[in-house]
Amino acid sequence: MLAALLSSSATATIAEAASGHEHIRVGVEVLDFDPLMDDGQPLTAARGWNDPADLEPQYISDVTTASGGIVAQRLVDVSVVRDYPVKGGGFRFTNATYQTCFVDSPPDYCKSLIDYGAVLNTTVDPRLGSACDALRHGRVDEIWLWGGPWFGYFEWQLVSPNTLCAAVRKPFAVMGFSYERGEPEMLHDLGHRAEGLIQAGIGLSLWDRFDGQRGRYGQDFACPAQPDAEHPEVDSSAAHAGNVHFPPNAYCHYQYDRDFAVMSDADDWANFPDLTGRQTMINSSTWGGTQQGFLVWWLGRFPRQRGASGGVERDWWRYVYLATHQHQEPQQ
Repeated sequence: MLAALLSSSATATIAEAASGHEHIRVGVEVLDFDPLMDDGQPLTAARGWNDPADLEPQYISDVTTASGGIVAQRLVDVSVVRDYPVKGGGFRFTNATYQTCFVDSPPDYCKSLIDYGAVLNTTVDPRLGSACDALRHGRVDEIWLWGGPWFGYFEWQLVSPNTLCAAVRKPFAVMGFSYERGEPEMLHDLGHRAEGLIQAGIGLSLWDRFDGQRGRYGQDFACPAQPDAEHPEVDSSAAHAGNVHFPPNAYCHYQYDRDFAVMSDADDWANFPDLTGRQTMINSSTWGGTQQGFLVWWLGRFPRQRGASGGVERDWWRYVYLATHQHQEPQQ
């Protein structure tokens, strides 16, 4: 299934500037589910959570920066929905049932996913039609969903052609963002999308030469003060670029602020496929010691030259925005 989708038509538009560098232009439909509470306040205001309108410009800017100006995302349609999204079986939170999710053992309906087909085919603004309509008419290339904890979104989700959206003949992505969290978590979601798409496009052998930390995804989420048998130390003489959860110098999940210095070939991937083996010394100061800084740095290590070599694109952003994926991580 995935191989077939990877050969399908692109889901975003590629144009070449006069300089010869390509640009990937991505039109976005935003559905912001921000229900009104019993006192009339939106959920975001009642809980003191973030306003998506504040997070989106930073995310768009960071992706443009990380891609070296290749990716240009534009919000085409933005709809604020004063209700909860429908889940499987037609279940929809009320304000009362939503509050029951914030306990130690939440009910099963809290953990269930949205009904993607119902959400994408529902008209929330008669002037715009449904998200599927926007895709069908070619106004947008992908969908962003905003919501709170337990709304039931995947961090990123593939919709295959002619499935949930009838007569949409190209695969497209649906991003699931949480306004409880911040812009770094938006980049985190995109990072997992990039991992899945690029791995599918180039193969795990080549990806592992870039990543070098993929095997650590099997580790538990504990983080001892020092490396141990379950969380072994990295090889400081031969590190690579790392991945979304594990920077090149990390022995634990999410260890974005570790000062430990390693020799890494991450910068050499700008020369792909003509790698030289050049290494530089890096640690958390290389990306500012934050998740946001690391993810912008890490995404910025993707090769982004024109053309292809041996069946592999030299610009890996083509995979991120023009291919499709299988693996998803649910938000809690």
